[in-house]
Amino acid sequence: MRPRHSPVTRWFTLLAVLAVCSVTDPLIARGQATPPGGTTPGGKIFDRLREDTTRPVPQVPRPSPAPGADMLWVPGRHVRVPGVEGDVFVPGHWEQRLSDREVRVPPLTGYTPDGRMIQWPGGTQPPPHQRQSP
Repeated sequence: MRPRHSPVTRWFTLLAVLAVCSVTDPLIARGQATPPGGTTPGGKIFDRLREDTTRPVPQVPRPSPAPGADMLWVPGRHVRVPGVEGDVFVPGHWEQRLSDREVRVPPLTGYTPDGRMIQWPGGTQPPPHQRQSP
């Protein structure tokens, strides 16, 4: 048979709990602050995860103004490459305009959907809107 607790014992237990709660930090008692040492014994892991997932997303820098009138900014784009499944992403870059029909393209690096890199040598090519490759 289970022993019954007297009303005095119950009141004493309630007062003891209230005293402990009033002594501790009120924010911790309400669950609104992180106690020292983390939220749980493994809390440092979760605290770090929260910090990493709430960090602002870094912004891509805007290209600087064209160094000269003969320079042309080509924004990043996706292109088809024979032998590669899916489109290859070529980041934005500057090209030097040589004439209305030719531009000097720097060596470029493209990224496949599975993360591989593809390199293209620099050289003279038609303007970006007239060519199929990077």
